[in-house]
Amino acid sequence: MKSHIAHCCMFIALLVLLTTAGMAQNVRLTEGQREQQRNFIRKDTLPVAVEALPTNINSHFSEYAGRLYPDSAFFFTSMRADVKEDYDRFFETSWYCNIYESHLRPDGSYARPTSLPAVINSRKFFNSNFCFNPQRDLLVFSRCNRAGDGDLQCALWESRREKKGWSKPEKLPSVINMEGYSSLQPFLLIYDNHSVLYFVSNRPKGYGGLDIWYSISKDGKYNPPVNLGSTINTEGNEVTPFYDAETSTLYFSSDEHLGIGDYDIFYSNGALSQWGEVSNMGVPFNSAYNDFYFAPNQDEKSGFFTSNRPHDGAAPEDTCCNDIFHFRWIPKNDSVPQPVDTPTIHEKIASVLPISLYFQNDEPDPRSFSDTTTADYDQLYRRYLADHDLYVSESGQGLSGDSLTAVQQGMYAFMRDSVATGHDRMILLKNYIREALRNGETVELTVSGFASPLHNSDYNKHLSARRIVSLLNYLYKADNFALAPYLDGDKPGLVIHTDPQGAVQHTFASGETRETVYGLQAAKDRKIVISASKIH
Repeated sequence: MKSHIAHCCMFIALLVLLTTAGMAQNVRLTEGQREQQRNFIRKDTLPVAVEALPTNINSHFSEYAGRLYPDSAFFFTSMRADVKEDYDRFFETSWYCNIYESHLRPDGSYARPTSLPAVINSRKFFNSNFCFNPQRDLLVFSRCNRAGDGDLQCALWESRREKKGWSKPEKLPSVINMEGYSSLQPFLLIYDNHSVLYFVSNRPKGYGGLDIWYSISKDGKYNPPVNLGSTINTEGNEVTPFYDAETSTLYFSSDEHLGIGDYDIFYSNGALSQWGEVSNMGVPFNSAYNDFYFAPNQDEKSGFFTSNRPHDGAAPEDTCCNDIFHFRWIPKNDSVPQPVDTPTIHEKIASVLPISLYFQNDEPDPRSFSDTTTADYDQLYRRYLADHDLYVSESGQGLSGDSLTAVQQGMYAFMRDSVATGHDRMILLKNYIREALRNGETVELTVSGFASPLHNSDYNKHLSARRIVSLLNYLYKADNFALAPYLDGDKPGLVIHTDPQGAVQHTFASGETRETVYGLQAAKDRKIVISASKIH
């Protein structure tokens, strides 16, 4: 019997991957640094209460993709077997996936789930993850079946709610469902004159196995899908997108971004193919197991996600099937469980590195060939923020319509997230360095400088050096010159290696100022990167 159960578990993992299932950094983390960050994530428990949904939702099989709508309707997917007792008959052909509807009652209990009608839950397919339009009269969902080689192949379908019920589903056009590849896990956004469909696919010209893509649709016609880009997609798998339009936040899961389990939940701010830095959602959302299908409720205070983590007294090895979990952020005035362990200073420093700090065009000290400057990064950062509206406006110069919206949203997200996040992490790093030095630790950092390829190589080397010096100037003066004795060499413990590399090697599509000065790629090029050489 155990051999059949193991076989069953392997099949579930494969099917759920297919039905569930950044710009490259100049400085790559070593495996030791990655493990330090993982330890920090594990210990930095968030004030969130998590509980598995009751057994009338979570069965002995696999449930996932739970979503609650404002009228308390609750939808989810369940993958079950035709046979429930005879484990010797657990073969692949016994499995099916259906979409179910329940209702969250005022007392917090869930009504008995009912399967959507057979026109949706056809037994010819694995009918899986789904999304609705705001009126819930349009359903987009995945259907998977076996390809000729025995593998599962998935496509996106849609059905409309009519007076007599749901219409016969129609397969989305081939521009979405590319022949020979899978398209699945849709998330639909409706705007006044167009819609945006985020989805997952293993189609060509991606970055790895499963990537997240989007397609803009007008008047029912889908444009060719666009990859979300290397900030989101990696050489691994990125799955289960959920986009919160109110906060411009994309939630997704990945098995390649820095995490503590097989799949972790991540988030990034932005839109379309312009995204800020990717961040791990942390514990307890993530675990040593598979965590995905993050879906916040409309109130942003609670929501659902899916995991195969053991719960309710299950054995640690009982990870065969997925269950749906409800989460709730705990208000500050409630008692919050404290983590058992607190992060060490090594883990604190590792948790914020590497740090990217960004600069305006030709800053500091424009048109200079000097390697030094009197400016400090905090001053430069505040000037950059003061020109925020200028960069957003000029990034879209000469564009209109969707192109203008996408470019300006991308620059706005970059200024709000990447630029501001880098500055905030710099402040934390400075505080952690002081703590480490007080503890008698030695901190070695490397600061690499970069520029856009707008000027010649010699000029960009000097510019990169000045950008590094602006950080040193900030650290020297911060907190009433607390770090000055260490930077002057009067006290041991702080070593900073500098590496002005010059221009990032690429070319712009055009020589327009909109692109070379105010464009997002140029903005990402103008930076310094702080990484750890050694902490001991």
